[in-house]
Amino acid sequence: MADAIAPDAFRARFPTFASVADAVVAGALAEAAPRVGAGWPAAEAALGRMLHAAHTLTLDGQGGPEAELARAGALDLKALRSGTLHIERRDPAPDAAPGTLGLTSYGRRFHEVVRRNSPGVAVV
Repeated sequence: MADAIAPDAFRARFPTFASVADAVVAGALAEAAPRVGAGWPAAEAALGRMLHAAHTLTLDGQGGPEAELARAGALDLKALRSGTLHIERRDPAPDAAPGTLGLTSYGRRFHEVVRRNSPGVAVV
């Protein structure tokens, strides 16, 4: 079982979530736990859990400026003009993180941690 991460420790690492309630942070940390490999070094596992929790909270509209974009459904915007409204969404990069991970800075960082700590696949 993964070591518990206290909401205060999470907020110390990611102060943009200072106003998020303990129960909400604890829930995001619990949701992140199964996404971290059992064989990861402890420091990488803790970082991975916190990054995934921050990603989830951001998608849920909690936290700082990225969360404001999430609440507006605008995390994937490339351009936005106001006069005669013009909205342009980003095309996913070929090496983009899977699922929603590419939508937040936390998700992209989590994906890097996953890649660092997951064994490569060899095709024979």
